Amino acid sequence: MGRFAVEDPEVAELLDLSTGRCERHADVIGDDYEKALQLRMQLQTDLRREQPRYVCAMCMTPVYLVSRPEGRKFFFRHSLEDGRCSAVTRGLLSQDEIDARKYNGAKESWLHLEMKSWIAACLHADPRFSEVVVEGRWTGSFSGEWRKPDVRASYGGIRVAFEIQLSTTYINVIAQRREFYRQEGGLLFWVFAQFDIGARRLTQEDVFYNNNRNAFVVTQVTRDESLRQRRFMLECIWAEPTLGGGVSELRCELVPFDALTLDAGTQRAYHFDFDRERDRIAKEVRERKMARLKPLRDKFEAWYTAHATTSEDDNKTWGQLRRDCAGEGVALPEYPGMLPRGLLNVLYSTKHGRVIGWDYSNFIQIAHHVEPGLRQYLHYFRAALKAFERAELIRSEDLSGKWAAKVAEYKARIAQGDAAYKADKTHDALVRLLFPELFADEPA
Repeated sequence: MGRFAVEDPEVAELLDLSTGRCERHADVIGDDYEKALQLRMQLQTDLRREQPRYVCAMCMTPVYLVSRPEGRKFFFRHSLEDGRCSAVTRGLLSQDEIDARKYNGAKESWLHLEMKSWIAACLHADPRFSEVVVEGRWTGSFSGEWRKPDVRASYGGIRVAFEIQLSTTYINVIAQRREFYRQEGGLLFWVFAQFDIGARRLTQEDVFYNNNRNAFVVTQVTRDESLRQRRFMLECIWAEPTLGGGVSELRCELVPFDALTLDAGTQRAYHFDFDRERDRIAKEVRERKMARLKPLRDKFEAWYTAHATTSEDDNKTWGQLRRDCAGEGVALPEYPGMLPRGLLNVLYSTKHGRVIGWDYSNFIQIAHHVEPGLRQYLHYFRAALKAFERAELIRSEDLSGKWAAKVAEYKARIAQGDAAYKADKTHDALVRLLFPELFADEPA
């Protein structure tokens, strides 16, 4: 884990305030570049809301995510450096700050002014827009804060703030603006003068990966086409997911603003719905895999339920099951007695809504066996109750209300980070093979 994390950071361990658990910096950053950039945006947003999720485990100072320009490696920095912590995350100017001080004001000021005039001309030409204002103040309805977007306008009942991204715009500024317009019920719409298909600035990627992998460009060409059609046209650059979890080369097409999906709640505007298509592909892949592996799951279930009932060994079938499962990357133990029988009893019983593998007389007794006897598998049990719709069965058998009381107690203890409820994922591969329904809601 942590392919995009620096190897020797000052802040090496973080406290997750949502779970109460300490996490390694590399585990939090992870191996998914898109998710790292989304985390970077979320942490800045949380700081503004004064609701940090991660704090430095040594000094409890909220942290945010920054990047080294070389190699796109991330590390955590204190939001406040006041000497209380042995980890020092601020010193000389960062590369981003150096770049900002090298900002070529004269040249980019000229392009900035020109782009504002282009956008305003496009909006005035499109009858779908009204109240077009250049550099007008947008004052918050309740907070009293204000912003001055490059151009603002009303579109179909939505107030839209158009901001031009020419050079370095800090992630904290992007996050602050997103949050301001979200609270106002408006939409922040970033516009680029150009968007590099190859090597891109991190600031371009901060917008791109937090906008459903869509970016929009306004040029003189798009301005002229907008005036010709009397319809705001933009050059859209987007990516598409591919089978196997990959991503296509960037696509580029001239698209009208009125054909975009606008989501003020998430502050996203997009032509191609990358997330939805990725989820569709992932679901299709899961369904195909489930169908392909169904004979193996059925064979294992038939063998196990017979074995759990009679305790007799069928060495021939067991040997074949071991070979078949190994072919799917799941290693079964040498002998059936080494299987996690308690876990399998729980999951097969939940799947069928009757007791399998034990002498209990009703299903609620299995629940009481899990908590506290198998609480390391409680996460699997809860997922199985949902997947196989057994909540009503438990409620109908919980005549004393003892199980409902247990649920309230364990939920509170889990929320407090009680180590006794740490999930045992040793058998994750086996559970995923035999009970894929438990993972159907996982994001792509």
